[in-house]
Amino acid sequence: MKRRRKSRRGAWIDFFLIGSIITLTTIIITISITDQFKFQKPTVSATTTEYPSDISSLFEEKESQFPKIRIISESSVNHFIPYSLEYPKTSFDQVNDQINQYIKDAKQVYTKTLNQKIKESKIKSIGDLTITTEIYEFKDKYYSVVLKKQLSYNKVSYKETFKTIVFNKDNGEIIESNTLFNHNIGHLNLLARYLSSELKKVYGNQVINEKLDEVLSPNWEHFNRFAAANDSIIFYFNQGELALEDAGAAKISVPISFLNPILASDFQSNETSAVTILSPKKKVALTFDDGPHSKVTMQILDTLDKYGAKATFFMLGKQVEKNKNIANEVLNRGHEIGNHTYNHPVLTKQSTSQVIWQVDHTSQIIYDVTGEYPTVFRPPYGASNQTVKSLVDIPVVLWTIDTYDWKYRDSNKILPFVQANLHDGAIILMHDIHQSTADGLDSVLAYLQEQGYECVTVSELLAEKN
Repeated sequence: MKRRRKSRRGAWIDFFLIGSIITLTTIIITISITDQFKFQKPTVSATTTEYPSDISSLFEEKESQFPKIRIISESSVNHFIPYSLEYPKTSFDQVNDQINQYIKDAKQVYTKTLNQKIKESKIKSIGDLTITTEIYEFKDKYYSVVLKKQLSYNKVSYKETFKTIVFNKDNGEIIESNTLFNHNIGHLNLLARYLSSELKKVYGNQVINEKLDEVLSPNWEHFNRFAAANDSIIFYFNQGELALEDAGAAKISVPISFLNPILASDFQSNETSAVTILSPKKKVALTFDDGPHSKVTMQILDTLDKYGAKATFFMLGKQVEKNKNIANEVLNRGHEIGNHTYNHPVLTKQSTSQVIWQVDHTSQIIYDVTGEYPTVFRPPYGASNQTVKSLVDIPVVLWTIDTYDWKYRDSNKILPFVQANLHDGAIILMHDIHQSTADGLDSVLAYLQEQGYECVTVSELLAEKN
């Protein structure tokens, strides 16, 4: 009996152990599978859906302050492609066609660029497109519509551009630059030179001269972005069109009285002006001696750029050796370099061999540093005689206005000397080694601009006289 009970107990134990093992195994496998799915990184498709090319918009139409012109407000209903557009609707098909085509193109380029950014980055890009309208009425006969577009992607790289349409308010005839300037290419050349000078003042050293020359080349299409306002013609230039992107867009407003001689009669002003675009430009030459200086010369260059002014720098050889990069910067910014000897001696007290060494050695230094020889020479202290002149093979240039910046070292005293002695063809003496000269230059250039003077190099001034 005892053996039978023992055998029956052993079978139950075996059954229990086997069942426990099976249960535990099942639990472990379940946990393992569960954990595998729990911590496995899901795979996501890299494909991102493109934005549709045709975006639904909300429209609102309202009256404007101008008869027969209504204003359309259009906004996107897609928050990934936001835009807010405001543009006019006129009673003339030819005008509306231009406006509507511009709006259509703006939206298409906007969406296309967003989709291109998706392909490049594999993520959604959010843009922002805004178009606003400004309207001018001129002589109760013409309307000028100015559409300003501001565009950005992911709230960076904002860019501002313009579209303008000038039209006869009675018949819808669109006026372009060739009509405005009497189909006279000579008038266009005069305008191009004037706008070039003004834009250099606006952009300073941010202007890109190659772009400026291209945009202002005498082609009628290049000058069609304008508006006729009450007393001026306004020319619009897109951001990045002529200068670095950071410099922004530009508007040049030119008084109609100034443009009168080259405008079509319909656009001329009844007001007369003593100075017009045909008036001979008064010129002066700004000159700076004894540099280049590591700090002062750079400040002077920046101020000259601000006003679009050119100058001549009479450099000492020893200073060029110490400030090679500054000497190159002077040339790079379009200014002229003159020879002012090596170490500023009184040449009339030097031997012939000493004069020759002072001049030739300095010219060679300037050439070795900049790759160009100096084009003019100024003797230190203005001390010269026939012997000195005979030893110099480039023009010897003195001055007609001394600002005495070397004597007073006072930024406020420079302008009065210029005002008291200013004349057409003046050569103004200053020094780019004094901080006070750099500080006082802005007021001098502002005054010269107000008085209608153009600042040119000495060589340019001499060429005018000859």
